Amino acid sequence: MSTQTDAPADGRRKRRRRRRRKNEEEGGGGGEAQASASTSEGGKGSGEGRKRNGRRGGRRRDEDGGPGVSTPSGRSSRRRRRRKRRGPAVAGLNRRRRLSQGELEELEDYFSRLPDILLGNLYKGLGGQPGRVGDTKRMVQLAIRAIAQGKRLGTMLKGLHEKERMALAVLIQCGGLAHSEELLREMHLSLGGNERDWTRVLLVLADKGLVGASEEQDGAFFYLVPDPLVEHLVEHLESELAVGTFQHDDIAVANQRAFCPPLDFSVTTLCTYIDQRPPRLTQQQDIYKADKVELDEFFAQLWEANSELFHFHIDFLIQHGLCELSGDRLAVNREVVEEWLQLDAQDQKDLLFRSLDLRFRYAEWIMYAVHSGAGEWVAEQPLQGLYRRWTRGEDWRKRFHKGEFAATRTNERESYSFAPLVDAGMLELGEWGQEKFYRLTPRAIAMIEPPEGDEFSQFYLTPSYEIMAPAGLPPMLLFHIGELAELTGCDRANTYKVTEISVEQSVKKGWRRDDILDFLRDGSQIGLPENVEQTLKIWMGPGSDVEFHDCVLLTVQKSKIRQIEAARSMRPFLLHRFVPGMYAIDRTRFPEVYAELTELGLVPAKDIRHYPGQAEQILARSNLHELLAEARETSDNPLARAHEADTQPEDLLPVPGSSAGRRKKKKKKVEIPRMTTAEARQALDRAIALKQQVKVQYSGKDGKRLHYQLQPTRLALNPAGDQVVVATNVETGDLRTFKVARIERIKVNN
Repeated sequence: MSTQTDAPADGRRKRRRRRRRKNEEEGGGGGEAQASASTSEGGKGSGEGRKRNGRRGGRRRDEDGGPGVSTPSGRSSRRRRRRKRRGPAVAGLNRRRRLSQGELEELEDYFSRLPDILLGNLYKGLGGQPGRVGDTKRMVQLAIRAIAQGKRLGTMLKGLHEKERMALAVLIQCGGLAHSEELLREMHLSLGGNERDWTRVLLVLADKGLVGASEEQDGAFFYLVPDPLVEHLVEHLESELAVGTFQHDDIAVANQRAFCPPLDFSVTTLCTYIDQRPPRLTQQQDIYKADKVELDEFFAQLWEANSELFHFHIDFLIQHGLCELSGDRLAVNREVVEEWLQLDAQDQKDLLFRSLDLRFRYAEWIMYAVHSGAGEWVAEQPLQGLYRRWTRGEDWRKRFHKGEFAATRTNERESYSFAPLVDAGMLELGEWGQEKFYRLTPRAIAMIEPPEGDEFSQFYLTPSYEIMAPAGLPPMLLFHIGELAELTGCDRANTYKVTEISVEQSVKKGWRRDDILDFLRDGSQIGLPENVEQTLKIWMGPGSDVEFHDCVLLTVQKSKIRQIEAARSMRPFLLHRFVPGMYAIDRTRFPEVYAELTELGLVPAKDIRHYPGQAEQILARSNLHELLAEARETSDNPLARAHEADTQPEDLLPVPGSSAGRRKKKKKKVEIPRMTTAEARQALDRAIALKQQVKVQYSGKDGKRLHYQLQPTRLALNPAGDQVVVATNVETGDLRTFKVARIERIKVNN
């Protein structure tokens, strides 16, 4: 009976799922509609602009940390704590995403400025017939529609020869910009064949509108991929761009360690160790040999003596102010440690990656490239080739913008060693015969793919005063345990011993009697044993009757308390919660707190109620946040970072030797003469009278040609006596003045 009544509903659900899958596979309906809407309105839209994920490249940031390629996308426009995180990559036609309004507007702007001959090639490659399109504007609309649909571009790429797809993939891995002569050598090195054959392959890509060229200098030029096309090409060249993986039972792991915890666990544990046993330092600021031996023995499960992993930890603590030199010893700055621990997981990761990159060049890039192997082994040779193309792409981009077109000779057989990252515990080294392979360690995987929530939330407190804290505990909880108990061992679980001395030290650090008891009672999985509680009360005595606090007191209206305490971004600023709605904050960070409260939609008082006394600034905490700001600037997809070509559509020319390039040589280019000042003034008068928008070509102060979409209002004279036009910039909405004498061309929008 139940089966019969449920059958129609199940059928309807199945039909809905099939329709949903069909729409997702087609993926172009929404994009086409959006494209039509965008182009029919002449580029007017929401004006939100395209927000690309990833710094350079970018950057769109690849959602799983990126494929094993470097792609030029854009710099993410994001606020400090509102940026998107790395997530799963979009790949394949079955997961085509719809283009946003900002992306469609960017395509329209780019294609409208692209030389007509290159636009025609691209439209023809997408299956169109340029000869049957009346004007450029209509061709721009149709090209955008074809890109938005997705299938048209995929069909074009499937029709390419394997060599052509591989050449396009190499060019994208180089950042979509490459020196003509040096790229041919790179293709010969990476893919075999000869340079003459690869030249013909690139000409085929040029005729498809996928590749253009810069201007020539002494026969040398740069190959350029139109920037908006790159991310779409990445989606369709998944197999060609992916780094090769390998799996075999006979691969022997050369450096496997039984215990490989996350970095936040080892950093926090080392802070606790240094806090309880400050090591002595020599005049050269090295740790005394006897203290170093004790430290190495204690952390023998984490690293080998004098390993890169140990030195990375020490450098990280000192660079970020978590530890500092105090006399002849290395001491912990508890305030900075707590500041670091209160940062969200992404900020902590950004700082760790920044430190890795400072110690090992492109460490983050290498880790993400190996991560694209999905846990399998990545062979050393193809990884070195990918690394070589990525670094050369960065060099080519710099040379292009400097105007350095001369070819350079490099050691094409240069090898790149990944041994430092192996020694630092980030890569596992596998060996099979003479071949070397790499994959990420659990420590590195935890950095790229942080676990969803903490593995453990409580520790184990035994009646014998011992605490066992597994590696999955939140680092802040781990650090607080180290303030109350003596650290006695570091293995898969840290072990601590609550002693009279450790309790006495915790009271000196600011812990109150009730806070200690509540912390142990709530944090222990089995509660606070009665004998331990009674002993603690004896050790702590009655406690202080009066306490003094040096801070700024933040008070909150009762109706806003829930909003304040629920906001994750406010947690680093709240030093102590006295009662709901009353919090202690660091007086040196008042401007940051004020800005954060404003961003949350609250209305803070403009001034602090001053009472006698001023707090001294903590320089180390300020330094930590300066370093964090730098890390955030480079926190986006490392596979794409620094690879935005930064080229304009006007920079693209037909590739020499292509069909478009030959037509260009045969047909003499007719330069449209520049408008005179009188002609420009006359055209502007007419546009003002008819209330028309105009597109102008304007000569800037540095001689660079700029293009504006304007709504002219009136003609006037500036204080210097120059004739200017007062106009609204349609793209930005700003009201500006433009010198009429600098306007070179005017096109009226009908």
